Amino acid sequence: MAPEGWLIDPKAQVLLLFHRDPMSCQRFPKFYMDKWTATKNGTPHLFKNRRKVELEPASETWSELIQNGWTQVNELFGNAA
Repeated sequence: MAPEGWLIDPKAQVLLLFHRDPMSCQRFPKFYMDKWTATKNGTPHLFKNRRKVELEPASETWSELIQNGWTQVNELFGNAA
């Protein structure tokens, strides 16, 4: 399963967006991990940085974050985020 969507840290201060690079090839997909600060409502506030990684490191990071108390956010925040 590919890691896609938003995760928020246990203190609700940081959001990470995992999304596939549409320009990467199907056989060897790459993913972006975008780091945002979060508002008090848990929505994206300020974009901090972006990392581009292959599927395996993205999946490992996603799993580690979930194990460390991060939770998936089911809302969609629009194209700006």
